Amino acid sequence: MRILITGGGGFVGSRLAKASLLKGNDVVVLDKSKGELEGYTHPRMQFMQGGVEDPEIVRGAVKGCDVVYYAAWSFAEKPLEGFKVDVIGFLNVIEACCDAGVKQIIFPSSSVIYGEPITTPITEDHPLLVERSRAPTHALTKLAVEKAMAIYYRERGLPFTIFRFWWAFGDERVPSGTLRKIIDSALRGEPLYVPKGASGSVLYVQDLLRAFEVATLSERAFGKTYNLTSFNIGWKEILQTIVDLAGSRSTVTEVEPKDWKGSGFLTGNWILDDKRIRDELGFIPDENLAKKAFREALKRTIEARRTGA
Repeated sequence: MRILITGGGGFVGSRLAKASLLKGNDVVVLDKSKGELEGYTHPRMQFMQGGVEDPEIVRGAVKGCDVVYYAAWSFAEKPLEGFKVDVIGFLNVIEACCDAGVKQIIFPSSSVIYGEPITTPITEDHPLLVERSRAPTHALTKLAVEKAMAIYYRERGLPFTIFRFWWAFGDERVPSGTLRKIIDSALRGEPLYVPKGASGSVLYVQDLLRAFEVATLSERAFGKTYNLTSFNIGWKEILQTIVDLAGSRSTVTEVEPKDWKGSGFLTGNWILDDKRIRDELGFIPDENLAKKAFREALKRTIEARRTGA
């Protein structure tokens, strides 16, 4: 099988590339830079430098591919920029997919499109309140791509699968600018604050990779949207774990949500319901492994901040 991974140099895309190669697939990576694949080579991996905004480059990358993993994303804060890069770029890719006879496109979306939790746990049928999102442009462009996939499936017959998740982490680190700031404060021994009751569903990248593998060319997954999660955790527990692992003097204090003035990432109860993927695809995350991996990844992230690595 030949797989195109757009945004293959990024956190998710690079890991999808390596996992796909380990399964014996041929992989085409399309990205503006090698990013996290810098220095990595494989005889069955082809790197094409360029962005999804360029229709000609996209057509060349898609040619001969069976499946596309669409992991490219700009994370633009302004709607105009977000639509120019992310939405138009996606349309370039999906048009090329239809013309080239691609069999499926899989999209790692985000729980950010739910806007704010109305009910928990959050199911895939939760209202998509993008206008209430902490990152409205990100939410709006993700939603636009999701809807475009549904239209192309109906009108052009290109199967899609969508995964929504809150916060993914890898073995090497836990990516988040907000988390890095918290760690830096802990290393300085400063008091830490968190909204009372704030929580979310964390996703271990190994579970994400397994979900992609299970869904790829599975007719049961065609036209479906799935929440993904490895385990649920509260922000207070995360901060206390950071303090313990860092050997910090910091204290962790909960603040009433109505009085919270800090990062929006720390707000709300982002507990996702993953019953659908369990029931339909038989996908069960490895919760115990993920919890151990999260703690180890936090350790590595703390040490990286401590040493400036």
